[in-house]
Amino acid sequence: MVQTHLIEDYKPIDPGTLDDYAEEVNGVSKKVRRAIEEYLGSEQVVDIPISAPRFYCDLAAHSLERQREAGGWKTEQVLGRTGGQARYGSVSVAPGKEEVLLQAGIVFLRKRDVRLTLNVDLDPTEKADVVVSVAAGQRRHGVLFATGLARRLKEQKLYRGAKLAFGGTMTFLELATLSWDDISVPDETRLAIIAHTTRFLEWAPRLEPHGVSPRRGLLLTGRPGTGKTLVCKVLMNSSPGVTCLVAHTAFMMHPTYIDELYQVAADLSPSIVFLEDIDLIGQGRLRSHYGMADALSRLLFVLDGVQDCRNVVTVATTNWLEILDEALKDRPSRFDRIIGIDPPDAEQRRHYLNYLSRRVPLPPDILEYMVQSTAGLTPAQIQEVVHCAAIESAIPPDAPEYWQTAFSLASVQAALRHVKHNNGGKVGFAGG
Repeated sequence: MVQTHLIEDYKPIDPGTLDDYAEEVNGVSKKVRRAIEEYLGSEQVVDIPISAPRFYCDLAAHSLERQREAGGWKTEQVLGRTGGQARYGSVSVAPGKEEVLLQAGIVFLRKRDVRLTLNVDLDPTEKADVVVSVAAGQRRHGVLFATGLARRLKEQKLYRGAKLAFGGTMTFLELATLSWDDISVPDETRLAIIAHTTRFLEWAPRLEPHGVSPRRGLLLTGRPGTGKTLVCKVLMNSSPGVTCLVAHTAFMMHPTYIDELYQVAADLSPSIVFLEDIDLIGQGRLRSHYGMADALSRLLFVLDGVQDCRNVVTVATTNWLEILDEALKDRPSRFDRIIGIDPPDAEQRRHYLNYLSRRVPLPPDILEYMVQSTAGLTPAQIQEVVHCAAIESAIPPDAPEYWQTAFSLASVQAALRHVKHNNGGKVGFAGG
């Protein structure tokens, strides 16, 4: 049950007397409309509408509550738009934090002798509409409230610079603490990735007068487990002030999803859009029998810059570069740079094994043996070797010291055989 704050001299309306679904005007029953006029004390009511794209419904709900609090407005009652109960929902407002906020209903507000009503209709499948109603004689107060709400929606402070998953609405991501020191990427590759993402966004305003496009596309390729997703996570952790949007693969085929994703990216720029496993919609059109042509066409449209996406970088990943449509992989200005993420060399493997040994203590001789024996394996496979050997040696992952006798060479060799067997007996692209 929703708790409401009541002013002592206000007599709440009985919702049961207002149900009148057969007579609706703009989604509000005529009886509710009459109740609004009676509450405002005038038949001459000024309506001030405010609208936002449907994917900002949660932002509108959050902004509405903050505007009410900041203005010192007291809620006397909340009703359903046709009588009955109002609709509330959980809204993601920070990593790991949600608020239950109004999604649809009529809000009766008072501040001293001034009264307002809010007609709230926030539906992420259709629209984000709020109508501020006020008696004609108190129009100034309604305009001030509406202007403040519109400003909050335009500033988008809730989302600006945040790390978000976009699935029609925004969800704040809880990111693990990862840095470039925690992953196995050659310095040359790391510097190239930074140059075309976070550093590009820093320099874009100064580069544009020289004819450099204010948008960029980076495609990360490599076999599964080489660390493409980890690179994306590190980029998110190392981009303060940059909005990061992670696309939901399941929504990519929806006819409006890609356009809306990039509209949000443009609104919240500077921003980075992450498209993981782009081959799911980016396969060659002949190969996919044009089954994904609509989604691919929309993506090409926004990457070409027909839709204004200034100060937006797209980072996509794929395990299968060879099956991508040529319009994606062979056309600068869509993906301007293709960077391969290869299995780590010996020094990178040593660095990564030292990182893993923070959690699973590795005796120095075992660690060095693994450096030499894991050539061609991806970081994900190397991690599996360590974990498999730890399990078979019965070593707790948080062991406080080296277990020289328990962490046996035999367990490591068995783990290596297991991982290589699961890789089809091959190590690396060429096998052998």
